[in-house]
Amino acid sequence: MNTDTRHRTFVLVHGAWHGAWAWREVLPRLHALGHTATAPTLSGLGERRHTGNDTIGLQSHIEDVVAHIEAEDLRNVTLVGWSYGGMVTTGVLARIPERIEALIYLDAFMPEDGKALVDYLPPEMVSAWESLKDKDLPLPPMPLSALGVTDPQLVAFIAARLAMQPWRTVFQPVKALKPRPDIPVSMIVCTGFGPSPFTARLAEMEADPAVRLTTIDASHLCMLTDVDTTMAALLGN
Repeated sequence: MNTDTRHRTFVLVHGAWHGAWAWREVLPRLHALGHTATAPTLSGLGERRHTGNDTIGLQSHIEDVVAHIEAEDLRNVTLVGWSYGGMVTTGVLARIPERIEALIYLDAFMPEDGKALVDYLPPEMVSAWESLKDKDLPLPPMPLSALGVTDPQLVAFIAARLAMQPWRTVFQPVKALKPRPDIPVSMIVCTGFGPSPFTARLAEMEADPAVRLTTIDASHLCMLTDVDTTMAALLGN
């Protein structure tokens, strides 16, 4: 475990279909180490699933996190985006760069300006989601086994809390700052499952001296299946 005792302010952004509950193991550990740590739930998901409607998109989720940071008056934020959350945090950085101290992509999409999540997916998945989009239907969760989660108790816990994902969130493009601000940017890649859609820009990131790249042997839901490893990776970046 990293022994750095410097106080940090973490804002943890969950991925598609999930909610703030995904961070239930990480939040108390960060608090116990003396850090400030919060985890907003995005509109239409988690305990906010009842707010789902026909207008929720990526921009809605970006606004969720911006509003949370501003309402809590959080500054010098280490912004962590997991999975789809990387799309959200990229947009948040573009909105309030003055409040962000560091950016961590935890097995997450790290999009380019003007790109949508579907731009980084295999054609067969895009085709299936476009079919749902054309019917104005939300997107069902991916099988947890495909994400490396196999423990029956954990599968039951997660499956009971997943919500349908508003389709606009994966089809709307994100605005990313160009050039990227001169702040620490880290990418943590989980290698305990596959094939992974989160490595589309891996070679590019490996060649980028401004990006710190770490790999961990963990499932995609590393914050629930491999908590100690995830904590060490977060605190080491």
